[in-house]
Amino acid sequence: MNNYTIYILVAIAFSFSCNTAEQILTQPAIPVTYVNDALKKDSANWAMISWESFFRDEALKELIQDGLSQNQDVLKTLYRIQISQASLRQARLGRLPELNLQASTGVRRFGEYTMDGVGNTDSNLSPTVPEDKMIPDPYRDFLIGLDFSWEVDIWGKLKMRKRQALMRYLESEEMLRFTQTNLIANIATTYFLISGLEEQIMILNKNISVQEDAFELGKSLKEAGQDSQLSLDQFEALLLNSKGLLLQKNRELQQAKLNLSQLTGSYSTDFSYNSLEQTELLPEVIEAGVPADLIRMRPDIRAAEMNLQAQHLEVGIARTAFFPSLNLSGLVGYNAFDFSRLFLNPASAIYHVGGGLSAPIFNRKRIDAMYQTAKAEQKIALYNFEQTVLRGYLEVMGFINDYQYLSDQILLKTDEVIVQKRSIENSSTMFKIGYADYLDVINSQSRSLEAELDFVKLRVEQFQSYVDLYKALGGGWM
Repeated sequence: MNNYTIYILVAIAFSFSCNTAEQILTQPAIPVTYVNDALKKDSANWAMISWESFFRDEALKELIQDGLSQNQDVLKTLYRIQISQASLRQARLGRLPELNLQASTGVRRFGEYTMDGVGNTDSNLSPTVPEDKMIPDPYRDFLIGLDFSWEVDIWGKLKMRKRQALMRYLESEEMLRFTQTNLIANIATTYFLISGLEEQIMILNKNISVQEDAFELGKSLKEAGQDSQLSLDQFEALLLNSKGLLLQKNRELQQAKLNLSQLTGSYSTDFSYNSLEQTELLPEVIEAGVPADLIRMRPDIRAAEMNLQAQHLEVGIARTAFFPSLNLSGLVGYNAFDFSRLFLNPASAIYHVGGGLSAPIFNRKRIDAMYQTAKAEQKIALYNFEQTVLRGYLEVMGFINDYQYLSDQILLKTDEVIVQKRSIENSSTMFKIGYADYLDVINSQSRSLEAELDFVKLRVEQFQSYVDLYKALGGGWM
């Protein structure tokens, strides 16, 4: 192949590469503030509070610590980070020449009717060949040396691979924080659910005791001829319903404890809990910050951004496949057919240095398909990033909305519980003296029980929305 042919091939490769265009990275439009003007606070806000400060319940903090050290999902993510670290080290070393020690030996006999066989025999018959350079038969070959190969990073492909590996490593670290945040939130949510179920069970036991008293009173009145079997049946039906509900709550409690064991990576279900009243919350003023802080705080958003940058680099890497590549190679060492003359003998020294230029010509369609695939995957990464940002923004707004409205609901439900408990006392007294019938007593007892259970349920939802807000703000890993 002459020089003109090489020039033509290079020109064709460059003409193919000029037809490609690099994908432009765009950023999603992010609101500058939240809808609620009351949330315009300093950036030193809840999103920067670590979970140790965010949750003040010591029993809960112990469970979270157990989960972070024992949960299998967290441990698996830690090993994924190790994989990303290894890939990053590999990418950093990829720009260096590859240097290998080469040592080989072999024996070969050439056929007498071959070019090598005839040539060796003829060489040995030559009077100019000294005895120490006679070619042995069979031929022995000893080689020791260093060989290297190096792809010259003309188009920045290896540099982009290094940056891409860094982005993947940073993404894996953010995914660890995201996994830890989800685990903390799930443990806290389950913990508050268990506390709420414990309280509902206490309420049911107290109400069952009251209903049993009402049932015994009904039996006494029936025996005295002052009440009917119908009222007694209604009292008993209400009592049985409450006992059935108590069994349901106990079943839910045991299942919640099993879920907590799985989250903490433990086989034990013997955990210590505090009641909802003993659990402290942060002040009522919620400083959620502005969306710019949200982007900086949430690990899932940062991970999506790292993935977007990695995919952007993948487009650049795929684009370099259209360009020619330059590879250098070489060998330096010693080579001889006599082992005694192999080492430190200038006459046995060898070297080789060469280079090669390769450019795609007939496989352009395959390279273009890979390039288009990389651009499509970059678009998907961009939409994933936009979706994650939007989801994070709306999650914060939704959880703040829930927390505030639940606080108002709890105030109203507190007054309702007080009124319903008072109605039980009044209906029972009036029933004893004949100024109320059994339906009044049953209705007051059932409504009071329902109000108390709803109150606890709202309290649990408030605590869980508090946990969800912690999760939505990013987990405080800054």
